[in-house]
Amino acid sequence: MARENKGTWGPPRLRGLRKRWVFNTVMPVFLLLALLVLAVSAGISNYYYGTMREGLETRAQTMANSFNEYFMSNGYNSYIQKATQAAENFEDKGRIELQFISSKTGRIQVSTSGLTAGTSPGTGDISQAISTNQMTPFRGQDPETGEEIMAVSHPLVFNGQVVGVMRFVTSLREVNRQVLMVVLMVVLVALLCMSLVIISNLVFINNVVEPVAVVTEAAKRIAAGSYGFRIEKQYSDELGELVESINDMSMQIGQNEKMKSECISSVSHELRTPLTAINGWGETILEDPTGDPV
Repeated sequence: MARENKGTWGPPRLRGLRKRWVFNTVMPVFLLLALLVLAVSAGISNYYYGTMREGLETRAQTMANSFNEYFMSNGYNSYIQKATQAAENFEDKGRIELQFISSKTGRIQVSTSGLTAGTSPGTGDISQAISTNQMTPFRGQDPETGEEIMAVSHPLVFNGQVVGVMRFVTSLREVNRQVLMVVLMVVLVALLCMSLVIISNLVFINNVVEPVAVVTEAAKRIAAGSYGFRIEKQYSDELGELVESINDMSMQIGQNEKMKSECISSVSHELRTPLTAINGWGETILEDPTGDPV
């Protein structure tokens, strides 16, 4: 019987209670923090990349409008001359590359970087800008270098036809690094919050499990025969009420056991006297040689 109680109320059940408590409490918080981190990371990424794209689009729109209004109507030579002049005087050569691309061949005619002149970028924003006659953004890997870039292509129009494309290109290396740093900070904050939740839950569940373990050991002692055993009351909450109930149960069982023992002792005493008398008379009758019962 004691072995059966041990299998039912022993430490494995308490360890399981601790695991279930932590799992059921921590998992919802973990999922919530994971969703929050994903949402914040997506928002940060959209903010950085969106701001960069808007800046490139604003510059492309402003410069393309100037070319379309003042320079495209004077012929091809004037266009190439102004494109070369714009590339030479471009202020942000260190961060942004300015390209002028032929609409027929798709090759770079003029660029702030002499290394790319004569090459074909090969990205979809150029062909889309030519076909739709609208400014088109691009974000992805450069087919030539494999570097992640962002580009904005704006068509240059003469007599209603696209004769060239003005393209702004910038590397995303620094922006990616900045986004990664911010996301890592968000993840670290989430991990810190998760750690605090786990620690607080472990402290709380320990404050619940340890008293339950004490009550369990006392219940096993009572079940083993220590009737009347009392648990020291240290709690004023539901655990305190449980302790009082177990103490009352132990006292009642102890009193019942005492009454049972007294009843058995009294019955034994009351029966012992007549049994002794009957036994004595029986011996006397057996020893009478006459065999006369009178």
